[in-house]
Order: sequence, then C-alpha cells, then structure tokens
Amino acid sequence: MGNLYCCYYDGNFKFWSMRINPINFFKRELDILPPHFVNTVVKAHEYELEQIRKWIYENCRGRYSITKDVVIRDGQTRSVTVLGFEEPGDLTLLALSGVAQNFIK
Repeated sequence: MGNLYCCYYDGNFKFWSMRINPINFFKRELDILPPHFVNTVVKAHEYELEQIRKWIYENCRGRYSITKDVVIRDGQTRSVTVLGFEEPGDLTLLALSGVAQNFIK
C-alpha cells in the first residue's frame, strides 16, 4: 500500500504537498493484541507512551496496538506495556529509530 500525496494552493502560487496514509481514515490503533501481530514489551510511563504513540502514528504505515500486560518473573509481577504491529517492518523501523530504545525491557 503506497502513500498518496495531496497538493493544495495557498493563494501565493505555492503548492504544498503532504503525505497521506490511507489507513489513517480508519482506526489504526487497536484495543487488543491480535495473535498475528509482532510485538515487543516496553516498560514506560504514560507520558513516554504518548510520545511513542505519536511517533508510531506519524511514521509507521500499518495497524498497531498498545496494551497493558502483567509479566511474572522469578515470583515477581511487573506491569508492562506491549507494542504490537501488524507489519513487521513497522517494529523494525521503531527499533532502528531509537525512539523506544530506552524503554524496551
């Protein structure tokens, strides 16, 4: 699925273009993590999650989910956040960007 480009006239004979993701017309962020999504676990505060959410919306193409989960390790429980992506390339892009590097646990 490619990106669409839209140009418009601003009255000064200048044309501006913007990238339009057709999937943005529908809800891209899901409330559940479907089994076919690739995912990673992060431990981040709500403010940091909002930064990650904004980055994902602006830079990734496919659907994604941000869900809460509990991990049991060595008898200890921890609350974590799971980021899931329908397109594996989106998870790769997030990892290579360094946005979530400080949060991936």
